[in-house]
Order: sequence, then structure tokens, then C-alpha cells
Amino acid sequence: MQHFLRQFLRVFTVLFLFMGLVPPLAPLFLGKTADAPSPPAASAQSDESLPSPAESTAPAGSFRVWDTGANVLYTLSEADFLRGAVLCEMSPAAPKEALKAQAVAAATLFSRRKQESAGRSYDFTADSARRLVYMTDSDAARYFGADWPEIQTAVDALCAEVLGQRVLWEGAPAETRYCAISAGCTRAFEEVSGGTALPYLCGVACPFDQLWDGFLSGPSFTPDGIRAAFPAVSFSDDPAAWFSGLDASKSRYVRTVSLCGETFSGDEVREALGLRSAAFSVEYDGEQFAFTVRGWSCGVGMSQAGAIYLAELGADYRDILAFFYPGTSVEQGP
Repeated sequence: MQHFLRQFLRVFTVLFLFMGLVPPLAPLFLGKTADAPSPPAASAQSDESLPSPAESTAPAGSFRVWDTGANVLYTLSEADFLRGAVLCEMSPAAPKEALKAQAVAAATLFSRRKQESAGRSYDFTADSARRLVYMTDSDAARYFGADWPEIQTAVDALCAEVLGQRVLWEGAPAETRYCAISAGCTRAFEEVSGGTALPYLCGVACPFDQLWDGFLSGPSFTPDGIRAAFPAVSFSDDPAAWFSGLDASKSRYVRTVSLCGETFSGDEVREALGLRSAAFSVEYDGEQFAFTVRGWSCGVGMSQAGAIYLAELGADYRDILAFFYPGTSVEQGP
């Protein structure tokens, strides 16, 4: 039945696009989503400011989260962590099944981070005030205002339905990355700097993402703006010849591009210029460099816009996770 539903959703989506119809989705369902987290990096604080591993031993089933903005180490139950993690990624107005898919994806990813951080004084970092990875109840109360008590109750209830569930690959938590809006196809993990090929992060076609507000953006930069963003590059006198050799993958994300003879990855250009994603093209009109950018954020794993779309079509959270992480299973896990 689930296989039939997934096939139906794919065919239905293609028909929608072919007929020129737009499904009744509201862009407010998608929150201001941060990029899917990278593997645990060194904290912004010095090692001396962190507790020792012995001092920060956490109970089983909990997460040790170092808040780099507040310089605080939180020890959180899974339920408390998921409440703050889900609200960093999606609006509470999103469909319930999409929110549940997000909860399981976050629980899986950070369970994996916890395993990778064994022996360290924290499992991963966050910045609650900036809504990156996790937000505290006090920060959430300030952000949502008078609606917070109702939102907290609703999010707690849906997270409780999936508590302890993980997306598993060969019996272990999968690398369940997620992004805001793909470029029409999610990105294979090996396209990301430092990423290795993972069978379940192979890139999934999701043309419905093209229907979302925010899918396309078109920032422009003057030659001086480009110079400021890449101060180490030796620029020629002809801006029209600066960008060349743009190499993009089938999923539209730029692998490499040359800037005045120096090679940069698409992600490096994205970061330097503050583009929404690394799926871009660029043209020079004689005065400015006009970028056409597709999608929003890293493009890897579950598209949150796609998850919302599929939920609106009737898919449950297991169908959504199976769609974006093919070959995995959803089970109770570590």
C-alpha cells in the first residue's frame, strides 16, 4: 500500500505540473529554515570553557547541547530537544505529518551526531537565540508570543507520537540531512564538500518544490561587490570574463566555477555572496552580475517544502521519509 501511495504521489505531482495547476499550499508553512547541520564542529568557545566529559555525562536517551550563543550546556530529554528542534525548522502551522517527518529526521540526525561525539563534553552545538538547531522554551516564548502555550502543547503531542523512532540504514541512524527548498531535485551527498556517497542520499526528483514562493531568487552584484566578496582573487579589467566554466550537476547545483582563473565550489560562491543555494547561474549585463538562484539552503536530504506538499496530498510521515531517504526504514532505534 505504501509503495502504491508513493507511486501515486509521484504521478499526481507530474500531472499537476503538466496541467499548470498549483496545489493549495501556503508558503507560511515553511519557517525560516537554517541549513541542515554539518558534522559536529569545534565550539565557538575555547576548550577550557567547556565542561569535561566526566562532568557532562548525560542520562541515556538525552542530548547534551552546547548553546554557543548563551555559553550554556543543556542536558535535554528527547522530547524537550525535539520541541525546540522542530520549531527551528518548520512553522507550527505546517501539516502534522510533515512536522512528524521533521521530528524523526532531527532525532535521527542528532542521534548520529551523539554517537560520533562519544567521549566529548557535548553531543553537538546549537544557537537558541538564532534558531539554529535548537531553541529553548524561553526563546520560543519570545518568538511566538501569546501563541506559545498552544503551540507548545500541539508540538509536544505530535512529537510524542514518534518519540524514539529513527530513520535507519543497515541498523544504524542515517545521515538524515534536510533543506528548506530543493532546486527541483535534492542533491546527492557526495556533491557536498566532505560528503561521501550514501545510497539513501542519492538525489530525489521533487518538481513540486518549484511551485513554492522563495524557490527562485535573483540577487545582483556590482563588480565592486564581487571584488569585496573574493578579496584574494586577482581580477582582470574585463568583468564580462570573470566567471567561466560553470559545471553543474544533474540536480542543478554548481560543482565548480572559475573566477578569474581560480576554481571555487558552488558552496564557496554561495557562502561568499550570501546566495540562497548553490544552484545558480550568472550573467553580466555590462553593469552588474545577475544571479538566478534555485532553491533555498543546502539541497541535501528531505526538502521541507516537499514534505509539506506530500503531506497535503495525504502522505504520512513514514511515506515522506521513505520518499526522501530511499531504502531506509523507520523503526525504534538508538
